[in-house]
Amino acid sequence: MPGPAKSCAHCARALSAGETFRVHLYETREGYSRRDYCPGCAPSADPAPVAAWTSRRPAPAPRRTQAFDRQATYELFRRLEDDQQPRKVQLRFLLALLLWRKKTLRLGHTEKTADGEVWEFVATATEDVHRVLRPALDEEHLEQLSAQLEQLLSGAEVEFDGATTPLEDTTDG
Repeated sequence: MPGPAKSCAHCARALSAGETFRVHLYETREGYSRRDYCPGCAPSADPAPVAAWTSRRPAPAPRRTQAFDRQATYELFRRLEDDQQPRKVQLRFLLALLLWRKKTLRLGHTEKTADGEVWEFVATATEDVHRVLRPALDEEHLEQLSAQLEQLLSGAEVEFDGATTPLEDTTDG
């Protein structure tokens, strides 16, 4: 079934959001053909449509973007630097990947150590070097961390091993 047109089939005027228009469906050799007509234009009677109805052009859906506070996310990433709890090590790695994607960090190099693979990131603004252990993440942990990260980015507080971690900076000063 053909989708709606953006303009009138007769006068070619653009159909605006919220505007009511008439739809006529015709049968052709290739299948069905749809023609949309603005209220001021009348379709020809020949050929006769297979079906006709009135429709309304929907308003475009607003783009939903989540605000991303790079500085607050980077501060959380830094606060987790010395924490060795497995879930926080995993979260820190995920934050590093997010900050890398947002160009707040750039990847310097990776190396194998006795503890595992370590990724070295450099902060683009300050040139500070951050070493991040790449944890083993199974699918369940990855989904859980992604959900927690989504909560953090939306401004909610997230509980990690009994401790609540807000995204905003909690340092005194």
